[in-house]
Amino acid sequence: MRYAFITSTGRTGTDFFTYLFSEVIPNSWSQHEPKPAFRRRSYAYLSRQPSWYDEWYFRTSRQWFNLGKDKDWYIETNYHLFDATPLIRKVFPDALIVHIVRDGRQVVRSWLNRNRYITNDHITAFHLPGDPAQVVWNDWNPVQKLAWYWKTVNQQAKRLKPDLYLHFEDIFKAEESAVFQILDAMPGIQYDRDAVIAALGHRVNSSRRDFFPHFEEWPTLWQQQFWEIAGEEMVAQGYIEQIPGSEERSA
Repeated sequence: MRYAFITSTGRTGTDFFTYLFSEVIPNSWSQHEPKPAFRRRSYAYLSRQPSWYDEWYFRTSRQWFNLGKDKDWYIETNYHLFDATPLIRKVFPDALIVHIVRDGRQVVRSWLNRNRYITNDHITAFHLPGDPAQVVWNDWNPVQKLAWYWKTVNQQAKRLKPDLYLHFEDIFKAEESAVFQILDAMPGIQYDRDAVIAALGHRVNSSRRDFFPHFEEWPTLWQQQFWEIAGEEMVAQGYIEQIPGSEERSA
């Protein structure tokens, strides 16, 4: 059994991969955030190394998932593991680790529509030792906290050097889909190219009415707050060439 782990900030279409590897590709199966999902343990790795117990617990649970499975690959989509690359490499040395980054404006909006940092918390600046945002965290609104979250998760994941670091926007491109980069990195995986392309058009999540509008319709203050926190990382990730308004600020 070979292992692959797909991480992200969440809201990056990882349910699609669960569908693809469980329903379309015959010699693999997949789970989305299986329990134990390592949510709290993973956040702890921002300030400490995984313990021997973490290693044992992670290895045992994933091996238990696969008992009786007659498959060649197990693929786990789990955004809680964004900073667990050292743990994964220690436990499953030949595992494939993929991180998916999506335009921060879309991620923040999607999480706002699921009440993240409104009625439920998540990773905070206090999980990251010495983070300057600790000073202002309790005064920030959900937009600011989510902008920080998007920036921090992607920076941490990139620093840990996953095997593949892909853009969400490049995945759903039919014949040129980045999903084939993942498949090409999986020795022995069996798939029909046309079936994979057809799966890219399969809607996994049902539609729902969102309360928070698209970024362009946000109040100017919210947009400015997003750019102040996540602007540099948006440039680094290639989503924009220059932070809006930076010309005026530097004049």
